[in-house]
Amino acid sequence: MAAVPRAKARLSEALAQGQALKVDQLKRLFGEDGIEILYEHVKPNEAGEIPADQLLEWLYGDGQGARMLPHLEVPGGATPRGGGDSPGGKSARTEKDIEKFGMLMEMSKTDEALAEYRAMAKDLAEEFQDKVANPTAEAFIEQLCVEKILQGALFVGHVKTDLDSIAGAIGGACLWQGTATRAEMDLNGEIMYALKWAGLEPPPFFDDHPGAAKPDAAGKLLPVCLVDHNEDKQMVPSLRDAPDRKKRIIGLIDHHALAESMASEKPLFMDVRPWGSMSSIVTHAFIRGNRMIPKAIARILLAAILSDTLNLQSVTTTNADRFLVTVLCILGECDDPDELARKMFRAKTEWIVGLGAYEMTRGDQKDFTANGWKVGIAVLEVTDTEPVLKVADELLMELRILKVEKGQLKNGQHDRRKELDFAYLFVVDVTQQLSYLLVAGGRELALAKSAFPEKPLREAKPGLKAPGNTIRAEETLMEEPNSTISEELAGIKEEDEVHAAIDALQKESFHDSVQVVRDYTRFREALDAS
Repeated sequence: MAAVPRAKARLSEALAQGQALKVDQLKRLFGEDGIEILYEHVKPNEAGEIPADQLLEWLYGDGQGARMLPHLEVPGGATPRGGGDSPGGKSARTEKDIEKFGMLMEMSKTDEALAEYRAMAKDLAEEFQDKVANPTAEAFIEQLCVEKILQGALFVGHVKTDLDSIAGAIGGACLWQGTATRAEMDLNGEIMYALKWAGLEPPPFFDDHPGAAKPDAAGKLLPVCLVDHNEDKQMVPSLRDAPDRKKRIIGLIDHHALAESMASEKPLFMDVRPWGSMSSIVTHAFIRGNRMIPKAIARILLAAILSDTLNLQSVTTTNADRFLVTVLCILGECDDPDELARKMFRAKTEWIVGLGAYEMTRGDQKDFTANGWKVGIAVLEVTDTEPVLKVADELLMELRILKVEKGQLKNGQHDRRKELDFAYLFVVDVTQQLSYLLVAGGRELALAKSAFPEKPLREAKPGLKAPGNTIRAEETLMEEPNSTISEELAGIKEEDEVHAAIDALQKESFHDSVQVVRDYTRFREALDAS
């Protein structure tokens, strides 16, 4: 990846030009407590900024700053060269330190959006307040002719529930005077963090709400508006399997392509836009109808857009998402959306790790067959790979168990012919667009080296014991195995039963798992060549 060279160049430029890190950048790096310590030793300018060269000298030079902040997430921490005191007592400056400082000198995508749209969004927010009391003619028509269609409906997102589907249901129910529900009982850590930050409670489980899965006290089943999905397999099971489903679904708000299976017996209310988040569509509907967005609703919608667009870094992000994030920051009183995104992503990663190695290796796992070989590929998308790799030994063991587990039959018997020949786990850092491949055995190692030649190998975890006799501990993790796969290569398909199965899987699955197809493509080429 080009991140380190780019960051090096940016930091070198900053040093040469005497540029300084701003207060918000310093907060991101050290936190409130760290800034106080920093200011005690390095004098800031009137704006509270500190020149990059002075900061680096204090941290890694004779100032010994890194040693004063052992409890904070300072790049490089207090680790000296060689693990002990280095000549002159200076702490080492690593490639990661340089990368982090260099990237800090740049504006985040959210900062860029706020800078570009803040004035316009502020004017809109002020004008919006007036229009709520005196709706425009267009908004009056919207309220009269459109909003009543969904009044009283149940709003529900998809299974494998994410923040966008929860926020969309909450926002939609608030705007269209319905009831928000959720498609699953358990919610991930990111969702729970965002709800708490917004000051909201989780919506009730769809099946538990009267009139959802079973008739209410009046003996009626309530109409339903789908949010953030439209495929059959993504629907909450009780709705998907209901014989009168097509009659009950009266609305659809989504930002995904329409599935071939999406059909209705009568016209629907539909708002489907090619934006980065469905919550952007709901926000737009509030504004279009001159409806006030309560602070809590603005906050949950903001959090959802940041989540679905990876803090406005995803390729699916549009100007609509960027502008509406700026508006929601004003209405939701959020001064630092970058910090919000970081805390949400961290909460999600901690939740994923808390699930345990068993769930991490099976949550998003698919099996493929090529030339008689059976390959299992699992993908774990996180925003910080360190907590995952801390349990690499457990993950490697679960991958080895998974291979054998596939041979277990429903009747309790075991068929070794159904066991996997290879089992892999890709740990993907979605914010840095980096991936790591966990290699559980000698057979996996041979195929990985053939599929991704010249990619570096190392220990998945310091002090790791080799998971088998045919692989060394320093061969259990491959860095950036998919970074060399071009879009053209990933799109090449051969007309065989395996790719037909992949096509069918993509049409049926709610998960946009291009990662799995790319990785499988590379493995399959290696198997064909063997």
